[in-house]
Amino acid sequence: MSLLEQVSDQICSRSYSDMEAANLDTSCPSWDDKTILLVDDQIDVLITIKIMLQTCGYAVNAFNDPLLALDHFRRHSHDYGIVISDMILPSMSGLEFIKNIRIANPEIVTFIITALDNIKDISNDLLYDSTVLSLDGIIHKPILLDELCRSVGKRR
Repeated sequence: MSLLEQVSDQICSRSYSDMEAANLDTSCPSWDDKTILLVDDQIDVLITIKIMLQTCGYAVNAFNDPLLALDHFRRHSHDYGIVISDMILPSMSGLEFIKNIRIANPEIVTFIITALDNIKDISNDLLYDSTVLSLDGIIHKPILLDELCRSVGKRR
């Protein structure tokens, strides 16, 4: 089985039984003994970022459906130390997703991934839906491995 097939099998997108059956190797080191929750609707991007984070030494649960990811997070928020979400997602924006994540766990470390140029020069405090949404970081596409490891590692 190729590496791409192995990682594709670990993407959480169908049901909880699929997700549990495809759970990550628990021997992978994690962020403060917790896992990273990664959300991106584009499977190829999701797989690539997941592999990059694993290369940095983190355990990662990846979802391509923000509603499933949010429902899972609400049930298992204590398992996660950091949440990384793409800015543009189906059914809700990445900012809406992060806002809901913060409602479930106000202390969670959060990052947004974006290719939007106009977000490069703003602070990590964004006004979203009449709420100041404080992010721990913004990750810009294209994503470079060393920058990703450094950005996530700063929050350890």
